[in-house]
Amino acid sequence: MRSSTNRKRTVRTLAAVALAAGALTVAAGPAVATAGTPATTSAVAGCVTTDIHVDPAAREAGWTVDCSSRRYVYVDVTVFAGGVADSNPSESKWVDAGDTWQDLNVYPQTTPPIDHICVHLVSYVDPTNPFEQPETIGHSCV
Repeated sequence: MRSSTNRKRTVRTLAAVALAAGALTVAAGPAVATAGTPATTSAVAGCVTTDIHVDPAAREAGWTVDCSSRRYVYVDVTVFAGGVADSNPSESKWVDAGDTWQDLNVYPQTTPPIDHICVHLVSYVDPTNPFEQPETIGHSCV
């Protein structure tokens, strides 16, 4: 009986420590921005998505990305037909500082027809670094 109580107490203590450590990790995330600079301006230092065009009826998905520093931009598109994910095309490219990547894709018709398209854009400084967290620069689902 006493062993069971001690085990429960130990598990609860470990769970509390794990939660506290997780909260500290999450709380430290936005503080990475430089002092006096809002965390939301971090995208300005890399790339911003100025337009996402999604038209399921026309089977189109497009985007415009402007970069102020050289970044690797990855775009993940999910095409839904009949409420089910039908295809998952993706594109990526290096965008140099001061350049714009504008793209428009038309996807083949499906049966049942395309009824929903999602576009998710992220950027990297170094896509070969497994520890770099991608920066979300745009998302749209229609």
